[in-house]
Amino acid sequence: MISIHLILIAVLAIYSASLWISSKNNLPVLHIYTMIEFSTIMLFYQIVFKNAIDKVWFIVLISGFLVFCVINAFFIQKWHIFNTYPRTLESIIIISTSLFYYYKITKQTLYIQIEKSATFWINTGFFIYFSGSFLLFMLSNYILPLSLKFNMIVWQLHAFLSCVLYCLIFIGLWQRRKA
Repeated sequence: MISIHLILIAVLAIYSASLWISSKNNLPVLHIYTMIEFSTIMLFYQIVFKNAIDKVWFIVLISGFLVFCVINAFFIQKWHIFNTYPRTLESIIIISTSLFYYYKITKQTLYIQIEKSATFWINTGFFIYFSGSFLLFMLSNYILPLSLKFNMIVWQLHAFLSCVLYCLIFIGLWQRRKA
């Protein structure tokens, strides 16, 4: 599931960059990106929690989030505006899910080497990225009109968090391959 997530995200990032290079507004891509990112991450967690949480709850959660994103894009924060509400809600849900994963592994009676768990690394990547980006997503429409220099600093922090996320996903996939 994480491989599918990475492929879809890469395709959208390339398309978004091509729009940016041609000086076109690429924020509509972010609305689609948010929907795909959330759906694939929740499908990842559905696999992780297959013995703890019924699959139906993930389908309901994903469906509800997608409906909210579409309503937001058409009626609240239109396609050409940064979608702060879905990004913020996405962060809250993924942070909560990540914390639930940590809770579950602390309750296990079976001894595991956590540093060799692919899920641990990937979950940690999601936790760090969405925890660090939460305020940025929530306040981005207020931050964007401020100075260009401040904007650059904030988005460099976001880029750093993205690098941390993908490094941890890489470590997770590498650990999975070794197992």
